[in-house]
Amino acid sequence: MNWQRARQPAQKAERMTAILDAAASLFDEKELAEITMRDVAVQAGVGKASLYHYVKTKEEVFLSLYGYELESWLNELEKRLHRLRRPTPERVAAVLVNELLLRPRLCRLKVVLALVLERNLSDEAITEFKESLLEPTHRFVSLIHHSLPELSITAAKDFLFQYHALVAGLWPIAHPSDQLAAILEDAKYSEFRVDFGPLLQRTLASLLQQTSPGAENASR
Repeated sequence: MNWQRARQPAQKAERMTAILDAAASLFDEKELAEITMRDVAVQAGVGKASLYHYVKTKEEVFLSLYGYELESWLNELEKRLHRLRRPTPERVAAVLVNELLLRPRLCRLKVVLALVLERNLSDEAITEFKESLLEPTHRFVSLIHHSLPELSITAAKDFLFQYHALVAGLWPIAHPSDQLAAILEDAKYSEFRVDFGPLLQRTLASLLQQTSPGAENASR
């Protein structure tokens, strides 16, 4: 099936939603390297030629999916943090992790973001993507600063990158290949097993504690 070229903004948005839904379904079942543009087209029920009217590369597809997942996560995070009574580093860290654990797709996208997705793009595409990240970046920093006012804006920005790096680094360690997972079942290698959620939460709480003067007293 070939789509008729969308002319109106609403039609274009509908087409992109179908493309992102297809990409999400594929990504939930496969590794990024195993997915092709043809796969996305077939999953979306559209001809490959029609797909290229909306996205030029696989990387653009999954960067768009990342943006969608990020916004969805931020929307829920904002609600949870605003409902949080007497925020402390430990409580803020718990909210951050609990909301993230509901979105394994976002975690996996963070793993491939800098290593793969941002490395095969035109100048125009990467500029457009970075432009799209400005608002969610400022929004996240504002949320953290609002929740923990003793945390400076600069410290909140640093925390954003620390948070992203921790998720991108810990997720693949905590979710090894089937081959490695089988080996780690041996008690001898138990020290190499990583429980993603608890470790991430402890680390984030520690980072927020270190950068929040007086937070220790506030949490008592």
